[in-house]
Amino acid sequence: MTTLEKTIQILFENDLVHTFEEFSEKWACKNKGWLAYTRCKGRDYSTDAAFNVLRETRKRKEKLMLVRRRMGNLIDEALRALTMVEALLKALLQKRHNIMECVFGDDAVGDKYI
Repeated sequence: MTTLEKTIQILFENDLVHTFEEFSEKWACKNKGWLAYTRCKGRDYSTDAAFNVLRETRKRKEKLMLVRRRMGNLIDEALRALTMVEALLKALLQKRHNIMECVFGDDAVGDKYI
């Protein structure tokens, strides 16, 4: 099972994604048929798609952490799922490209943005 297939399984099981088109456009920043085509061909993430999904995963985790403060433990399953997806993507990027850490322009580092 590819990292992409594991990611999709986790996100669908936790109701974080509802259609292939949604994942393709909103998570991977690709055209709406990208996921179906990629899976049909038996391929895994391209590097840019992996970075896009990692960025979206972190954004959604951050939003859920803020909501969790108000709602308590109701969203812990979604947070665990996003943490698993983040770990899968980081492992893929480390294995494929020897990338140890990913910091995006919108990731906070202390009080500054990189």
